[in-house]
Amino acid sequence: MTLGQSSACAGTCPPAGMAATLSSVITHDVDEQAALLRGWNQSYAQLSAGVFNGSISETSFSGIHLFVEQTDNELFQTGVLPSNLCAVGVPVRFAGTANFCGAATAGEALHVFSGRDGFEFHTPCGSVMGGIVVDIDDLAASFGDDEQQAVFPTLREAHLRRANPKSTSALRQMILGAFDVLNNSPQLIDDAAHGRAMKGALVSTLAQALTDEQPDTGPSIAPAKRWLIVATARGLVMDHPDTPMNVADLCRAIGISRRNLQYCFQDVLGISPAAFLKIVRLNGARRAIKTAKSVTDAATTWGFWHFGRFASDYRAMFGELPSETYRRFHGSGIATS
Repeated sequence: MTLGQSSACAGTCPPAGMAATLSSVITHDVDEQAALLRGWNQSYAQLSAGVFNGSISETSFSGIHLFVEQTDNELFQTGVLPSNLCAVGVPVRFAGTANFCGAATAGEALHVFSGRDGFEFHTPCGSVMGGIVVDIDDLAASFGDDEQQAVFPTLREAHLRRANPKSTSALRQMILGAFDVLNNSPQLIDDAAHGRAMKGALVSTLAQALTDEQPDTGPSIAPAKRWLIVATARGLVMDHPDTPMNVADLCRAIGISRRNLQYCFQDVLGISPAAFLKIVRLNGARRAIKTAKSVTDAATTWGFWHFGRFASDYRAMFGELPSETYRRFHGSGIATS
C-alpha cells in the first residue's frame, strides 16, 4: 500500500494487480489542484477573488479509483479522460447552483465526466464532489447484453444524468464509506478479498444508478417463471452463505437483466433484490461478529462500508447495536478496530 502523496496513476484506473494507494492532499494553488486527478487533462480557472483552498482524497485498488475533491473557490473546469474509462461524480455538497456541460444543477444529479469530447464544469464556492472511475470493461460486466445496448450509447458524451435519488444517495454513501473504512483501518487496502468485495459493491451500485435513467418498458416474464427466477437467486445466495453477493453477481449467474430481476423480486417477495441481499448480508455480518476480531472486520467482510448506516440498519433488523452483539460474545473487549 502507498500512503501520502498521490501516485503517478492517480485519477485513472491502475491494473488490478498494481499496489493499492490511499492519499490526501491540501492545495493552495488552482493549477496544482487541477493536476491532482492525473489522466484527466484538466484545466481550472479561478473565478472568485481570494486565496485558493482545495483538497483531494484518493484511493485506488483492484482496478478502481475513488476520489473526494473539495474546492472553496468558484471555478470553471475543463477536462477529457481516456476513452477506456467511465468517470462519474456524485455531489456531496454544493453551496449554490453549478453548471455541468450546459445544464444547471443544485447537486441532485450524477455527473458523467467521461466522454469523447470532454466536459465543462462551472462550480460555485464551497463545492465537494465524490467520484468513481472504472474501466469500461469492468462496468460492462455488471450489465446484461440488452442493458449494455441501452446504457452505453448514453455514456459517449459527458453529461448531467438524472437518476433515482435512492440510487444516487447509495452511490454517494458507498464512496464516502469506502474512505471512512480505509482511513480508520488502512490495513484493509492491502487485503485482496476486501478490495474485490468493495470493488464489486461499488461497480454494482454505479451500474444501478446508470440504469435508473432508462425507460421502463414493463416486465416480459411470465408469473410462473418470475417465481423460478427468485428461487434460483435465493438458492445462489443461500448456497454461498459466507460470500457476499451483489445484484450484478446474481444477474450474471442467472442470465437476466437488472430490471427484470427487480420485477421478479418485487412481484414474488415484495422487496427489491438489493433489499434482499442487504438482509442476507446483515445476517452474515451478525454471524461473523460472533468470531471476528472486531465489528469493523465483520462489517467490511460482508460489504458494509458506511459504519453509521450499518449500525442503524443492524439495530433495526436485530434490535441491538453490532457492538452489543460483539460484547455478548467477546466480553468487554474493544468492539471496533
